[in-house]
Amino acid sequence: MLFGREVEIELLSSFVADACGGDNVLVLTGEPGVGKTALLNAAVEVASWHGARVLRAAALEFEAELQFGALNQLLQPTVEFIDKLEDPHRDAMRVVMGLAAGTLPSQLLAGAATLALLRSRAAAEGSPVLLVVDDVQWLDLSSSMALIYALRRLTGASSRLLAAVRTDAGDAFTRSGFRVHEVAPLDDRSAEELLVSAFPAMPARARGRLRADARGNPLALLELPAALETERGSARLFDLPPLTRRLQEMFADRLEHLPDETRRMLLFVVLSGTENGMALEDCAPTPEGRSALQPAERAGIVRTNPRTGRLEFRHPLIRSALVESSTSDERRTAHRILADAFTRSPQRRAWHLGQAATTPNEEVAGLLETVSQQMLRDGDSVRATATMLRAAELSPADTDRARRTARAAYLGSLLTGEVSGTGRLLRTVPESGAHGRSLAVALAAAFQLLNTEGDVATASRLLLAALQSTDDTRHDDPDTVIEALHTLLYIGFYSGRQELWPDIRNALDRVLPDPSDTLSLLGGSFVDPVHTGAKVLADLDTAMDDLRFSSDPVRIVRVATAGAYLDRIGRIREPLQRVIDDGHDGGAVAKAIDALFLLGIDDFFTGAWDHLIEVTTDGLRLCDELGYLTTAGPGKFLRGMVAAARGDEAVVEQLAEQLLMWAAPRNLLTLAHYSSHIRCLHALGNSAFTDAYRHAAAVNPPGTFVPHNPHALWLVLDLTEAAARGGRTVDARAHARAAKAAGLEELSPRLAMVTTAALAVAQPEDSGSLFEEALALPGTERWIFDRARIELLYGEQLRRDRANAAARVHLGTAAEIFTELRAAPWLRRAHAELRAAGEAAPSVRSAALTAREQAVVELAAAGMTNKQIGEQLFLSARTVSTHLHRAFHKLGVTRRSALRDALQRAAGSDDQVSG
Repeated sequence: MLFGREVEIELLSSFVADACGGDNVLVLTGEPGVGKTALLNAAVEVASWHGARVLRAAALEFEAELQFGALNQLLQPTVEFIDKLEDPHRDAMRVVMGLAAGTLPSQLLAGAATLALLRSRAAAEGSPVLLVVDDVQWLDLSSSMALIYALRRLTGASSRLLAAVRTDAGDAFTRSGFRVHEVAPLDDRSAEELLVSAFPAMPARARGRLRADARGNPLALLELPAALETERGSARLFDLPPLTRRLQEMFADRLEHLPDETRRMLLFVVLSGTENGMALEDCAPTPEGRSALQPAERAGIVRTNPRTGRLEFRHPLIRSALVESSTSDERRTAHRILADAFTRSPQRRAWHLGQAATTPNEEVAGLLETVSQQMLRDGDSVRATATMLRAAELSPADTDRARRTARAAYLGSLLTGEVSGTGRLLRTVPESGAHGRSLAVALAAAFQLLNTEGDVATASRLLLAALQSTDDTRHDDPDTVIEALHTLLYIGFYSGRQELWPDIRNALDRVLPDPSDTLSLLGGSFVDPVHTGAKVLADLDTAMDDLRFSSDPVRIVRVATAGAYLDRIGRIREPLQRVIDDGHDGGAVAKAIDALFLLGIDDFFTGAWDHLIEVTTDGLRLCDELGYLTTAGPGKFLRGMVAAARGDEAVVEQLAEQLLMWAAPRNLLTLAHYSSHIRCLHALGNSAFTDAYRHAAAVNPPGTFVPHNPHALWLVLDLTEAAARGGRTVDARAHARAAKAAGLEELSPRLAMVTTAALAVAQPEDSGSLFEEALALPGTERWIFDRARIELLYGEQLRRDRANAAARVHLGTAAEIFTELRAAPWLRRAHAELRAAGEAAPSVRSAALTAREQAVVELAAAGMTNKQIGEQLFLSARTVSTHLHRAFHKLGVTRRSALRDALQRAAGSDDQVSG
């Protein structure tokens, strides 16, 4: 019986019977021993009663680094349907299931094949399928992503997934937004009922002590009586170790009393994943075979599932206790046997060989290097780094050991936050003049120099010299070459020195990667968006679309970075959040820093400044803890920009000075540009236009766009406004026209808006139509700070033209947005202009919407895009944007998401008037 689980049983019954509102995934969370597995068993019984077919898997801690290991286990009963699939899906699934040798498929292809297989089985058998996965915290990432891909595309009740995971495990299913139910400890009444049922002779006083110590954990309630007997008169057990460790120690005590052959057989079961269906008879490590497990079955440590015939441990903690209590010789022996058994699974074979090896072996080292690279592509950064280091340890030749050690050092700096240990690890690299070694070591050293000391001069010399020396051998280690070129791009970006770029471009041209590769994307839209961004927009957008199901933190961050200056980050916030979650869970923490700052960029331009402060605080804390000193630059820049916009002069000066002091002695021109931009925005808010012009022109001279200076894109309106308002009309016109001639309008809606507004500021004779055009551009509603600035500039120009009534409309809109953003200096500017236009204080406008505005707003509130609204009302998208802009002002809102509430308020007000 399950005591105190009435709520969970009802929930599971509803879920299995398709009465949960359409959810096809349910995740149970809770502490170890709380009863998640028992609830899964109950759900399986309910599903069987309803006629559903059950596919079940238990993820194993010691298989967590084996790609598609859990998926293989889960889908074993469906192998008969594989040959019915289309060729790509059939071939992919045969490799995943170990039915054929070959390269493991990508997560995307594996997910599509899983989807096809589940649909095929459901259609053939005419019954729904319940997938059950236990211990999701140990599910390998490839299996997780393939299942998530398939489950998001399954409709109806054909297939459902029920999963169990430890609380706060940070698993992919929980992060993906599926329904989660927390299984809480038992209350005192239910705990008492369980104890009375299990131990009817136990005295009431002993039950009370046990309830207090177990704190509602069912496994502890059932297992701790043995501990009570050993405590001999102890009144309480509160001073014992934590519950999970105590349970593990109890299981270890039970294992000590088993025969040696039984313990060896159990260890083999754990390390082989025999629970996943592997036949013990095929490769048993003891002559007795499965019969050696009988003492463990009698002791209640393992059992055979009567339905599936599979061996199951009573609790996952037994597996952990078994491995920890084994000797290294015992583990190596088991791994050697398993390596011979997994001949059709290269990754598993390599992993077992690596665990079994005691002396250098190039074959094993090479296999582990390949596995590491695959793990890296699958986003398993910690294991990828550890596996590469193990490959280095097993390399017989100095050159190979040097290259792999350096590669592991680089991966540690790039991904897992081990930048401070790079120098120590590199000091262990054998001395050798081999070209491969030179490039790998140069890469690791250059990456460390860039991100810790900011020494771009030395870093660039190291990499350029190493790349030149590997010209004829670069194809022997293409991954290292590509990574070296990525690092060169970042060195060029941070340095901002024009003289570096010819050599960097020459190095890039020698490799010629695929146009959609991140190297090409970063080399165009990131480091020089003005001159090459438009050429790669289609490839960039495609790459961003492909990130939806990517688990590779390096690719996600690099693609997002490629879109940073082109206002594309908002499209991929969810993948970036996955990178952040992975970093917080102990994964690629260095990439999490980048992802935090990338989200901060989008937050700044969309006005989500409070969230920006949260993510940059997190990122800067990690930079400080891990020693990524140069990497902290973007975070300080973003914090400084918010401080400038809100008028926090002390923070502006502190951060701008920190950036400049770090940049100046290291010739990091981009960080100096960050400092200038902060001071420029602060000066603009306070109408100090001469100072603002000086700071903006320090980033980019007016009337031109210097190559490889992407930051100039963020100062188009700033420089033009500072020049025009400061009396430098020639410079203002030159810069606005240069932005137009450079085709910035083609790069993003926001850049189109600010470029058009810059022309309006520089050409007051045409300002009316140009400001209207800028504000009516579709797709610009989310850039609220830029829109508010343009409203302010338009209102200022209208007031100068003595159109005070019209000026007040735009100035009032600007004031409302600045109030929402708490942008005090800009609000003062708006209020001053309002007073000059004849309005003593900002008034609340309540003009009624026109019939056309009402229709547009209602459709927008329903979630339609401007294009969809235009098609329904026979209007152009630009006209729709104009109507929305006016309606925003009348309703007193600044975002589309606020329209529904505003309409409801307006309707309520009308009802009151009518009453």
